[in-house]
Amino acid sequence: MQQRHRPPIPPVHTECTNVLTALTTKLTHILECGSTADCATAIEELTALTSGYDYLKAMLAHQLEKEVFRTNENNGTHPNARILAEDTPFTAQRFALGELTEPQAMAILTPLQDVNAARRTAFDTHFRSTPDMFEAMGPKQISETVTHYTLQFESHTKSYRIKEASTDRYIRFTKDRDCIRVNGKLPLAAGTALQMHLRQESRKLRQHGDPRTRTQLQADLFAAYPIAGHPATLPLAINIKLVMTDKTLFLGDRAPAWLEGYGYLPAQHARELIAGAEIRNEDYFHQYPDAHDDLALRIESFPDIQRLYTAPGDTELIAMDSTARAFPPRLKEFIKIRDKHCRTPYCDGLVEEVDHVIQHHLGGPTNVLNADGRCALCNKAKESPNWVEVPVGEYSHSIRINPGTGAYYQSVAPPVTGYRHRRFPDLLTQSKWVRGKTLLREELEDPPEDPDP
Repeated sequence: MQQRHRPPIPPVHTECTNVLTALTTKLTHILECGSTADCATAIEELTALTSGYDYLKAMLAHQLEKEVFRTNENNGTHPNARILAEDTPFTAQRFALGELTEPQAMAILTPLQDVNAARRTAFDTHFRSTPDMFEAMGPKQISETVTHYTLQFESHTKSYRIKEASTDRYIRFTKDRDCIRVNGKLPLAAGTALQMHLRQESRKLRQHGDPRTRTQLQADLFAAYPIAGHPATLPLAINIKLVMTDKTLFLGDRAPAWLEGYGYLPAQHARELIAGAEIRNEDYFHQYPDAHDDLALRIESFPDIQRLYTAPGDTELIAMDSTARAFPPRLKEFIKIRDKHCRTPYCDGLVEEVDHVIQHHLGGPTNVLNADGRCALCNKAKESPNWVEVPVGEYSHSIRINPGTGAYYQSVAPPVTGYRHRRFPDLLTQSKWVRGKTLLREELEDPPEDPDP
């Protein structure tokens, strides 16, 4: 068969050789002679430039894929590129302008694969109306925010997948050259409980001077439990924290729950974790069959339910405080639940330490407003001489940060029970006696109900 030959196309970069050479020269000069602020500015500009090219690569991949798969929705090897090109125009615009990096864009698009095109476009429209909703978030936090949105419409499907995955649990030991490798798959709640328990115990041992590393301690603890005859299952009530609204728990609301150490869970599965029984997603608690009275007893006698109050009808936790210099344990847990991740902009690390925003020796009080959760590395980094940060908001707890590079960042605590911050409490929209308050349409509307629950 005679092969078809296309005329040779010169490499894309050939025509840009002079520009690339000049850019390399400038960057080399900054590397050798530039200040910290110059380096930070150059990194930011390069990130925006490469993000624009990453967008073009995604569009080229989508165009190439269309030549093969045409309009078949279920086929294709680049679903995110298709969603970006066809369903999320504003996200595509931000990506093309370099305002989103490729990991950030993928963190938005990947969870959107779980909903239909109309839901994706609805989320993109909301993103357009609140373009700063992902401000200072790393890819993990962005993914969790979008997942919270999708779970409102995929509660049944996600809950079913979790149950199916738990039936495939296993543990496998593989003999390696110099050791034994352990690989396994655990149910979501049990696996999260084990993970959090090993983290907490290894951290305690390190604080008491154990010379082993955290990973070594976790491996030793993991191996010691079955050998020493510990219980086969860990007590979940003392190892995991499940945060959910009262409406989700008692009234069948679809707002996802937050499982510390894992992320968002569908509302149905969260209720079943507490109830220890299968619950239909549309059931109200008070309408549940009498045959399951043990459900009421289990919830009413659950030993470690902590009530964390928000502003009336809102999604923001209100304050707790202390007169001590060190944060008491209960206040630390409160802040960890509020912040979820390290508060340093774009850091996705776990909250390992709770500390003052304005240092105590500079007059900073020990309360929720002047507290933030950080990973261990960032908590040390913020003690550098030129690092300055101050709390600037009580509700939607905000911190203004200058890391010493001349740039300012805003770190906002995520909403505890929603995927977006609300300007006004829901109470205003639900009360007939409110007068003289004009609210915008988008502030009054909640996400549309799923037509096929």
